[in-house]
Amino acid sequence: MQYLTQENADDLNFIKQILHKSGFLNVQNIIRLQSGSRSVAYYADDYIVRFPKAEIIWQTMKREKSIIDMIHPYLVPTFANKIQKIDLIESEYPFSVSKRFYGKICDGRPQSDYATLYQNLTSKQQARLARDLALFFNLMHQIDYKNLNISEPNEAIDNWDITSRKDFNFEKVQNSLSSHKINLNDYRVQSPNMTVALCHNDLSGSNILLNPENDDVLSGVIDFGNTVVMPKFQDFFPLYKISRNLAVDTLAEYNKITISPIEQRQIDFMVLSYIGFGLAQNKDEASPYFMKLLKPFL
Repeated sequence: MQYLTQENADDLNFIKQILHKSGFLNVQNIIRLQSGSRSVAYYADDYIVRFPKAEIIWQTMKREKSIIDMIHPYLVPTFANKIQKIDLIESEYPFSVSKRFYGKICDGRPQSDYATLYQNLTSKQQARLARDLALFFNLMHQIDYKNLNISEPNEAIDNWDITSRKDFNFEKVQNSLSSHKINLNDYRVQSPNMTVALCHNDLSGSNILLNPENDDVLSGVIDFGNTVVMPKFQDFFPLYKISRNLAVDTLAEYNKITISPIEQRQIDFMVLSYIGFGLAQNKDEASPYFMKLLKPFL
C-alpha cells in the first residue's frame, strides 16, 4: 500500500483515477476539503472519501469502522442519516468512503461555505443543538460496552483530565489561574461523578457538522476514531472548544435525561485545570489557545 503525499493529494485527476480503479466509475466532481494532519479528505459527488497519510492512521480508520458498525444500532433511528457507516477500500492507495453530509464544521474558523460559527446560530438553533448533543451523549453512555469488542486505540488518544498526569502540580496550576482571579478550589466537587462509559471523546467543532439553514441544525457527527471507555464527564470537554455556553447547555439537557447526572463544576474544574496547566507550561507567553478557553470564566 502507498499513502498520499502533498504533491499527489492536490492532483484531483489522480484522486479520480484512484476512485475509478476502485469501482467508483461514476464519480466526476472531486473537491478537496480542509482536513487535519492525519488524513486527506475530499467530496466525491455524494461521497466523502478520506485517504490516510500513514499506516498507523489506516489502522485507526479500521478501528473506527469496527466501532461504528458495533454502536450504529444503538444510535439509530434517533440519529438516522446523522451517523454514517463507512466502508474501507484497500486499493493501492487505501481510503474510506461514506455518504456525504451536507453540513459545515464549527471549529472557530471564519464563516464560509465550509465552516460556520456557533455564535451565528439563532437561539432556537443553539437550544436544539444542545438537546441533540445531550441525547447523543446519553445514548452513547448507555451502551453496554462490556458486551462489545471495543479494541484498544492504535495510538495515544487525548486524555482531557490533566489532573491524572504525573507532572500535574496543583499549586503551580492554581498560581497560573490566580493571576486571572480564578480560584480553582471554588470548582471542586465533593463527590465527583466518575461513572465509566463508552465515550466519543472528540466531539469538537471539527466533528460536529451543522446546517445553519435548518432549525434541526445538527446534520452529522463524525470521527469515532478516538472512541474509548473512560469517565463520562470527560466527554463534555471538547464542547468548550466551540463554546462554554454550548457545553453548559448540553450538560443541563443531559442531566434531565440521564440516571447519573454530573455537576457543571466538575467539568469546569477539569477544563480550568487543563487551562491552568497549559498556562503554567508556557508562563513566559500566554497561549492564545488557552486564553480563548479561559475567557468565558473571566
